[in-house]
Amino acid sequence: MTRLCFALLAATSLSVVVPRFVMLGFTHILPGGLDHILFILGLFFLARDAFTLLVQITLFTIAHSLTLGLALMGVVAAPTPWVEVAIALSIAFVAVENLFQSQLSRWRPWMVFAFGLIHGLGFAHSFEETFIEPSAMLTALFSFNLGIELGQMAVIGLAFAVVSAWWKRDDYPVLVARPASVMIAAAGLYWVVERSW
Repeated sequence: MTRLCFALLAATSLSVVVPRFVMLGFTHILPGGLDHILFILGLFFLARDAFTLLVQITLFTIAHSLTLGLALMGVVAAPTPWVEVAIALSIAFVAVENLFQSQLSRWRPWMVFAFGLIHGLGFAHSFEETFIEPSAMLTALFSFNLGIELGQMAVIGLAFAVVSAWWKRDDYPVLVARPASVMIAAAGLYWVVERSW
């Protein structure tokens, strides 16, 4: 009887925690995370094929999942203002690099991974603002991360839907990718200045 009660309690907790934190993670990206959206778009606009995009997104996901978990366990920490400035710099960096590269460079995957570590600290600050029962922490963390991934996939899906007619055209970099990267870089640099004060 005790086991049955415990199982019912656990199931009830999961049914509340999972949707809540999946939604929290998703809305942290869409519509609430313009800086994270622009970083993902910066990765998107260098890619001319699914593999290039997949490499970058996978490395970014692994990295931000790592620091999100470590930050919540108290293993790593950084002041929020520094993290916010670093996130803005990461946005500017990938967008500026897009202006000078036509394909994935040797150093780009390592930079994306490093930037993912920084973005994970940003996600951790948002996650920490929500009260969670200690017994539900792992479930909430997994669900939040899943929500973030769904948000990132939604951004990529929307971006592809908008540019799909041009994606494989020879003039795509000139007409679409570079102008978009200029705007992303400008936003990143603006945030660097704004967040440094």
